[in-house]
Amino acid sequence: MAEREPGTRLRLLGDAAAEFKIDCNIPIRRYFRSGQEMIKMAEVYHNEGSLEAAYILYMKYMTLFVEKLKAHRDFSQVLPAEKKRVKGVVKDVMGKTEVLKLTLKSRFEEEHKVWLKEEQVRRWEEQREQARRDEEMKEAERRRMEEVASIERDRQVALWHQAQLDKEDRENRGVGPPAGVGEIQDYTPSRGADRVVYDPSKYSDTASAPSQANEGLPSYDSVVGPSVSPPPSYDRATPSYDRAAKPAPNITALSISHPTPSTSTPTPAFDRSAKPIISAPTGLRTVMVPGDLSEAFLAVAKSNSDRGVETLGTLGGHLANNKFIVSHLLIPRQEGKSDSCTMEGLEDVWDVHDKENIIFLGWVHTHPAYSVFLSSVDMHNQYEWQHMLPEALAIVCSIKDGVVGNLRLTPAGMSEVGGCSLTNFHPHSKEPPLWEEASHVEVDWSQKVVLKDLR
Repeated sequence: MAEREPGTRLRLLGDAAAEFKIDCNIPIRRYFRSGQEMIKMAEVYHNEGSLEAAYILYMKYMTLFVEKLKAHRDFSQVLPAEKKRVKGVVKDVMGKTEVLKLTLKSRFEEEHKVWLKEEQVRRWEEQREQARRDEEMKEAERRRMEEVASIERDRQVALWHQAQLDKEDRENRGVGPPAGVGEIQDYTPSRGADRVVYDPSKYSDTASAPSQANEGLPSYDSVVGPSVSPPPSYDRATPSYDRAAKPAPNITALSISHPTPSTSTPTPAFDRSAKPIISAPTGLRTVMVPGDLSEAFLAVAKSNSDRGVETLGTLGGHLANNKFIVSHLLIPRQEGKSDSCTMEGLEDVWDVHDKENIIFLGWVHTHPAYSVFLSSVDMHNQYEWQHMLPEALAIVCSIKDGVVGNLRLTPAGMSEVGGCSLTNFHPHSKEPPLWEEASHVEVDWSQKVVLKDLR
């Protein structure tokens, strides 16, 4: 991100804060509660030095209450006193956001300056490396050309030796040079008295004149140049050659094209329209669950489980070092049945959260006669919590199977359930899966949960 200008980085943080939608099917009081928890998390991030994350949450709070929440169908039913309270919080948050904005801008400018210097060094090193590679390629080409020239010299020497041996062979056999070799004089038969009649008895196998071995052939120096050593002497005996073998092709006749590498280094191109990954926390943050949570909950739910009645609890905790720490298990007033459980004391839960300065992190309930899964009613309940906090958990304890599952809705589940207006039990799609085992949960066996039964 340091390669981007400070103004661009601030704008991207603002865009990230505005990436959420209001669902009018979720009670508006949930949004007011979620706003309070945004402030708590923003303060944690600010105190820990995660200024970008704090800036996003403050901006998100202002966007929620200044702009988007007014579109909720129940906004007109909000009490004037609550609206006034929120207006005061927005004013306070706006001041904090302006201070953060100046701090972040100053930091981004410094980071950008450092990046520019590092980029200059990087480009210089790239150019130096490119020059080194170009020099290596030139050296490799020079060695290749030397090798080609050496091969050609060896070939010419071989041709010269072959010509010498062929000439000696012809002289030993008393025949002239083959057609096409050397310069052939025009032949005109004699018609006058000077024509000699051929008489075989007058000829012998011995040459009648000294051998002119080098007559008509190029000299050695004219072929290979003065830098090549004279050829070694050979046995005059006629060597054995495979005359049917195809001679090696003329290397110099081949045209080999080697493109000249460019020594210029292209300037890196950045796609300014592409949305980058911001340096603020992204993805699902880890949720740390106390090791005795399930045991404590099953113990308090045992009386209902023995009667085949479901029991429900809520999970509270806090944010620390970009992780959610579950610390409280609250058992609110509720009405349980064999296949469902309805919470009636949500306001009591919020009171405890305010006193303990904790936030909502999920919920837990039993399935006395069923396995671990999320029914349609469970999925609608989970949707409301997960819409507010993507990391929110739905822990299901199967009494029948003795199994505990940490569940959440999949993206397909959030989409389908969010668009469903049905209530009570009703069918939903099975493919793609609408819920899954949560992968962002870790168990901390060194911590014990704080249990509060509010019934």
